[in-house]
Amino acid sequence: MFICTTGFVHADNHEKEVKTKDLPHGIQQFINSHFSGTSITRACTSERGKHKIQLTNGYEVEFDHNGKWDEIDNELHAALPSSVISLLPITAVNYMAQNYPNQAIYSIDREDNGYEVKIHGTQIHELFFDRNGNLLRHEMED
Repeated sequence: MFICTTGFVHADNHEKEVKTKDLPHGIQQFINSHFSGTSITRACTSERGKHKIQLTNGYEVEFDHNGKWDEIDNELHAALPSSVISLLPITAVNYMAQNYPNQAIYSIDREDNGYEVKIHGTQIHELFFDRNGNLLRHEMED
């Protein structure tokens, strides 16, 4: 089997490439539900049970050892599907719709205390929300 060269965040163990059919059913279902019409180009699993999925359309999805999504992003800054955006608390979705209309939400990272969202317009904005979707802070990348 091919050893994945892209590591998981905080992973200090080995990852191995796995076949799509060998992924947990919940992960396959998540990909089919939110990214229909695309296919998996690479799937890796760490010894800790985390999964990293790369899709043909440039999206990458990471799952924790329980099969729940941790991070969803697109390196090309393409907008995430609306079904993915709806995974965020409605308060956060409404805030972004009001303050960043017509800008691409291209990355969501679920953290223990809330969410980090990256938006691409004329500049990249990083928004940090608590678990209820209340804005904690805003940063801009150069």
